[in-house]
Amino acid sequence: MKSVEAKQQPFRGLAFFADSMHGSLARKLRIFGMDTAYSSSITDEHILNYCSIQRRILLTSDKELFKRSLKKRIGSVHLQGLTDKANMVKIFAECNIKNILYDSASARCPICNLELEKKEKKELGDLYNIIPPKSYLLNSHFYQCKGCKKVYWEGSHKAALDSLAESINQELYTISCIPN
Repeated sequence: MKSVEAKQQPFRGLAFFADSMHGSLARKLRIFGMDTAYSSSITDEHILNYCSIQRRILLTSDKELFKRSLKKRIGSVHLQGLTDKANMVKIFAECNIKNILYDSASARCPICNLELEKKEKKELGDLYNIIPPKSYLLNSHFYQCKGCKKVYWEGSHKAALDSLAESINQELYTISCIPN
Protein backbone atom coordinates (compact mmCIF):
# COMPACT_ATOMS: atom_id res chain seq x y z
CA MET A 1 0.00 0.00 0.00
CA LYS A 2 1.34 3.42 -0.93
CA SER A 3 1.80 5.97 1.82
CA VAL A 4 0.19 9.40 1.78
CA GLU A 5 3.63 10.85 1.03
CA ALA A 6 3.91 8.73 -2.12
CA LYS A 7 0.41 9.73 -3.27
CA GLN A 8 1.14 13.43 -2.84
CA GLN A 9 4.58 13.32 -4.44
CA PRO A 10 3.49 14.60 -7.92
CA PHE A 11 3.09 18.21 -6.79
CA ARG A 12 6.03 18.44 -4.41
CA GLY A 13 8.19 21.27 -5.64
CA LEU A 14 5.37 23.02 -7.49
CA ALA A 15 4.57 26.51 -6.30
CA PHE A 16 1.67 28.65 -7.45
CA PHE A 17 0.61 32.29 -7.36
CA ALA A 18 -3.13 32.94 -7.49
CA ASP A 19 -4.03 36.42 -8.70
CA SER A 20 -6.44 38.71 -6.86
CA MET A 21 -9.55 37.07 -8.33
CA HIS A 22 -8.74 33.66 -6.85
CA GLY A 23 -8.44 33.98 -3.07
CA SER A 24 -10.88 31.14 -2.41
CA LEU A 25 -9.00 28.90 -4.83
CA ALA A 26 -5.68 29.76 -3.12
CA ARG A 27 -7.10 28.73 0.27
CA LYS A 28 -8.32 25.39 -1.12
CA LEU A 29 -5.00 24.63 -2.78
CA ARG A 30 -3.21 25.40 0.51
CA ILE A 31 -5.54 23.07 2.41
CA PHE A 32 -4.58 20.33 -0.06
CA GLY A 33 -0.90 21.00 0.71
CA MET A 34 0.09 23.11 -2.28
CA ASP A 35 2.38 26.10 -1.84
CA THR A 36 0.13 28.88 -3.14
CA ALA A 37 0.99 32.55 -2.76
CA TYR A 38 -1.82 35.07 -3.02
CA SER A 39 -2.25 38.81 -2.77
CA SER A 40 -5.32 40.91 -3.43
CA SER A 41 -3.33 44.14 -3.69
CA ILE A 42 -0.40 43.65 -6.05
CA THR A 43 0.12 45.00 -9.55
CA ASP A 44 0.34 42.73 -12.56
CA GLU A 45 3.99 43.70 -13.05
CA HIS A 46 4.81 42.72 -9.48
CA ILE A 47 2.96 39.42 -9.94
CA LEU A 48 5.01 38.62 -13.03
CA ASN A 49 8.28 39.56 -11.32
CA TYR A 50 7.40 37.54 -8.22
CA CYS A 51 6.45 34.48 -10.28
CA SER A 52 9.65 34.76 -12.31
CA ILE A 53 11.95 35.13 -9.28
CA GLN A 54 10.15 32.51 -7.14
CA ARG A 55 9.55 30.16 -10.08
CA ARG A 56 5.84 30.04 -9.34
CA ILE A 57 3.09 29.03 -11.75
CA LEU A 58 0.65 31.89 -12.24
CA LEU A 59 -3.04 31.07 -11.83
CA THR A 60 -5.17 33.74 -13.48
CA SER A 61 -8.40 34.26 -15.37
CA ASP A 62 -7.09 37.60 -16.69
CA LYS A 63 -6.45 36.93 -20.39
CA GLU A 64 -4.04 39.84 -20.82
CA LEU A 65 -2.00 38.88 -17.74
CA PHE A 66 -1.90 35.30 -19.00
CA LYS A 67 -0.57 36.47 -22.40
CA ARG A 68 2.06 38.66 -20.71
CA SER A 69 3.19 35.74 -18.56
CA LEU A 70 3.67 33.58 -21.66
CA LYS A 71 5.77 36.30 -23.32
CA LYS A 72 7.99 36.35 -20.21
CA ARG A 73 8.18 32.53 -20.24
CA ILE A 74 6.46 32.26 -16.86
CA GLY A 75 4.52 29.07 -16.27
CA SER A 76 0.85 29.90 -16.07
CA VAL A 77 -2.61 28.41 -16.19
CA HIS A 78 -5.45 30.39 -17.73
CA LEU A 79 -8.45 29.67 -15.53
CA GLN A 80 -11.88 29.77 -17.11
CA GLY A 81 -13.88 27.67 -14.68
CA LEU A 82 -16.84 29.04 -12.83
CA THR A 83 -15.99 27.11 -9.66
CA ASP A 84 -12.90 26.44 -7.60
CA LYS A 85 -13.36 22.73 -8.31
CA ALA A 86 -13.36 23.29 -12.10
CA ASN A 87 -10.26 25.47 -11.78
CA MET A 88 -8.51 22.88 -9.59
CA VAL A 89 -9.19 20.19 -12.19
CA LYS A 90 -7.70 22.41 -14.91
CA ILE A 91 -4.62 23.25 -12.80
CA PHE A 92 -3.96 19.62 -11.91
CA ALA A 93 -4.50 18.42 -15.47
CA GLU A 94 -2.10 21.04 -16.88
CA CYS A 95 0.50 20.27 -14.18
CA ASN A 96 0.16 16.53 -14.81
CA ILE A 97 -1.15 15.82 -11.31
CA LYS A 98 -3.27 12.71 -11.67
CA ASN A 99 -4.47 12.25 -8.11
CA ILE A 100 -4.93 14.38 -5.02
CA LEU A 101 -5.66 13.49 -1.44
CA TYR A 102 -6.71 15.54 1.54
CA ASP A 103 -4.23 14.88 4.34
CA SER A 104 -4.25 17.27 7.27
CA ALA A 105 -0.60 16.45 8.00
CA SER A 106 0.36 17.88 4.57
CA ALA A 107 -1.98 20.88 4.61
CA ARG A 108 -0.68 24.43 4.64
CA CYS A 109 -2.21 27.33 6.53
CA PRO A 110 -5.12 28.60 4.41
CA ILE A 111 -4.48 32.11 5.74
CA CYS A 112 -0.72 32.63 5.37
CA ASN A 113 0.45 29.60 3.30
CA LEU A 114 3.06 28.39 5.80
CA GLU A 115 3.37 24.76 6.88
CA LEU A 116 1.38 23.40 9.80
CA GLU A 117 2.98 21.64 12.73
CA LYS A 118 1.23 18.72 14.44
CA LYS A 119 0.63 19.36 18.15
CA GLU A 120 -0.57 16.96 20.77
CA LYS A 121 -3.32 18.25 23.04
CA LYS A 122 -0.90 18.68 25.96
CA GLU A 123 1.42 20.83 23.81
CA LEU A 124 -1.22 23.51 23.19
CA GLY A 125 -0.77 25.28 26.52
CA ASP A 126 -3.11 28.26 26.77
CA LEU A 127 -4.22 27.83 23.16
CA TYR A 128 -6.85 25.34 24.28
CA ASN A 129 -8.95 28.40 25.23
CA ILE A 130 -9.46 29.30 21.55
CA ILE A 131 -10.65 25.83 20.53
CA PRO A 132 -14.36 25.02 20.87
CA PRO A 133 -14.80 22.68 23.87
CA LYS A 134 -16.35 19.86 21.80
CA SER A 135 -13.49 19.96 19.27
CA TYR A 136 -10.96 19.97 22.08
CA LEU A 137 -12.58 16.88 23.64
CA LEU A 138 -12.97 14.96 20.37
CA ASN A 139 -9.42 15.46 19.04
CA SER A 140 -6.15 14.15 20.42
CA HIS A 141 -3.97 16.29 18.18
CA PHE A 142 -4.16 19.62 16.40
CA TYR A 143 -2.20 21.49 13.73
CA GLN A 144 -0.66 24.91 14.35
CA CYS A 145 0.61 27.28 11.70
CA LYS A 146 4.34 27.94 12.04
CA GLY A 147 3.75 31.56 11.03
CA CYS A 148 0.46 33.05 12.19
CA LYS A 149 0.06 30.43 14.99
CA LYS A 150 -3.59 29.71 14.11
CA VAL A 151 -4.71 26.28 15.34
CA TYR A 152 -6.61 23.77 13.16
CA TRP A 153 -8.13 20.34 13.76
CA GLU A 154 -9.96 17.69 11.82
CA GLY A 155 -13.61 18.53 12.10
CA SER A 156 -16.77 17.96 10.12
CA HIS A 157 -15.14 19.64 7.09
CA LYS A 158 -12.85 16.60 6.58
CA ALA A 159 -15.64 14.62 4.90
CA ALA A 160 -16.32 17.52 2.51
CA LEU A 161 -12.62 17.79 1.62
CA ASP A 162 -12.36 14.02 1.07
CA SER A 163 -15.43 14.21 -1.18
CA LEU A 164 -13.98 17.16 -3.13
CA ALA A 165 -10.73 15.25 -3.66
CA GLU A 166 -12.62 12.17 -4.85
CA SER A 167 -14.70 14.23 -7.27
CA ILE A 168 -11.62 15.99 -8.65
CA ASN A 169 -9.82 12.64 -9.04
CA GLN A 170 -12.77 11.24 -11.01
CA GLU A 171 -12.64 14.20 -13.40
CA LEU A 172 -8.86 13.90 -13.74
CA TYR A 173 -9.26 10.21 -14.57
CA THR A 174 -11.90 11.01 -17.18
CA ILE A 175 -9.65 13.63 -18.76
CA SER A 176 -6.72 11.20 -18.85
CA CYS A 177 -8.88 8.66 -20.76
CA ILE A 178 -9.72 11.08 -23.56
CA PRO A 179 -7.30 10.66 -26.48
CA ASN A 180 -5.50 13.79 -27.68
